[in-house]
Amino acid sequence: MATVAKKRISRTSAPPVTNNMKTYIHTVIGIGIMILFYLLPPIEPITQTGMKIAGVFLGMIYLWSTVSSTWPSILGLFLIGLSGYAGEGYAGMKAVGLNAFGTDTVLLALFGMVLFGAVEYVGCSQYIARWFLTRPIINGRPYTFLFVFFSCCFFLSALTSPITSLFILWAIAVDILNILKIERTERFYPLLIIGTFFAATIGQPMLPFKGAQLIVVSAYEKMSGQTINMVSYISFNIIMSTILILMFFLMIKFLFRIDLSKLKNIHVEQFKANPLPPMNERQKMFLIMILVYISMLLAPNFLPATIPGMKLLNNMGVLGVTFFCIVVMCIIQCSDGKPALEFRAVASKQVSWDVFFLIAAAVYTANALSNNVTGIKEWMIIALNPILGGKPELVFAFLLLIAALILTNFANNAAMAVVLMPIIIAFCEQGGLPSTPFAMGVAMMVFVAMLTPSASPHAGMMHGKKELISTKDIMGFGIPICIMAVIVYALAGFPIAKILF
Repeated sequence: MATVAKKRISRTSAPPVTNNMKTYIHTVIGIGIMILFYLLPPIEPITQTGMKIAGVFLGMIYLWSTVSSTWPSILGLFLIGLSGYAGEGYAGMKAVGLNAFGTDTVLLALFGMVLFGAVEYVGCSQYIARWFLTRPIINGRPYTFLFVFFSCCFFLSALTSPITSLFILWAIAVDILNILKIERTERFYPLLIIGTFFAATIGQPMLPFKGAQLIVVSAYEKMSGQTINMVSYISFNIIMSTILILMFFLMIKFLFRIDLSKLKNIHVEQFKANPLPPMNERQKMFLIMILVYISMLLAPNFLPATIPGMKLLNNMGVLGVTFFCIVVMCIIQCSDGKPALEFRAVASKQVSWDVFFLIAAAVYTANALSNNVTGIKEWMIIALNPILGGKPELVFAFLLLIAALILTNFANNAAMAVVLMPIIIAFCEQGGLPSTPFAMGVAMMVFVAMLTPSASPHAGMMHGKKELISTKDIMGFGIPICIMAVIVYALAGFPIAKILF
């Protein structure tokens, strides 16, 4: 018995040791990259400072993708402070800290996580999903049902997070598969799981003022000096996502040849079988808040500036509107004697410090990479000119999107998009092309990545769902989906973006 017990202890204790060892190995490699670039002589036209900045950024990307986002971001900012980029001595270190954490982007990320996290915290997500899935139009209509189901994934991901959307919709998807008696061996089973992921991940970048997409949009704005119009951005995302979903349906019918006959038995009553309790006042307030928040942000883009309040809304900007909504929701008292938004409770659950520090480090370092002091932008133009230089718009778009897809499947998607921003800006300036359409296409394309667990946290979730889906399934459906996305963004996305932006 003692021997058996020892064997059991050995089996249960081995994985943590193995995981710890992997973490240490990745940590050594990441820090090693940073130190190596500190010691290497500069490669013309990159300056000594530029070498240090490049090494820090490459090391952070590696560590973000393999270990964590929090301490590598802090380490990266610390090393940039020592590099002399922002000034010598403590003045340089202080400047890095103030400029990295004192921007509107970082503040918006922090307070946005509280405001939109509260939507999930108070339990609105289930009601949003239930509303979509109880529309009578889905009865007996397979493709209509799939469109409504995927739209639910899309909007729930946009308003909360992809992970929240997937937790809720994957559970519903499995229930549907069981109700319809669809076996794991049937091709529709993994297709629905992957389709749910696809809809959720293209919904992630819909709102440019929250989450990972905030990193990419803010980095582009700081590098290019241009401001992205939110109405154009959101419209572009919705249009492209609708096209992608419709193209996915064509693939289901003509490429994958999936039998959807069992979906003709779908009926809204199946989703009403386990009714939710009536929405409480706090949940209703937050659904109203979402509408008010988005309306306040978009109103100055639609209404004349002469209308009272429009100038104020324009002056408030995204950050001011976020502050305003948080204050109002904290002031409003519910019948239970507590504020509608319990700031401390929500913040303790919904603020992702990984995201907060990643945004601070990624946006600041990306700005440093494109600074003329480093010489990195000039070097990239020289190095990539044989591949990208002088290419027609369509070829240039295809090459960028292919690079974005490949890179983001092996590293943090937002970070990879940030890496591509100075390249886009530099070659667009060189060729006299508008950079914003290319940049926004890449900013959304990177979120399609799904082929490896390192593509994103929610891609890791999907690859971990071995009881639902295999790696073979992911590759079999995922590779054609990713290729389709590149083609759609190049042929349709770029022309549409030129009109909108």
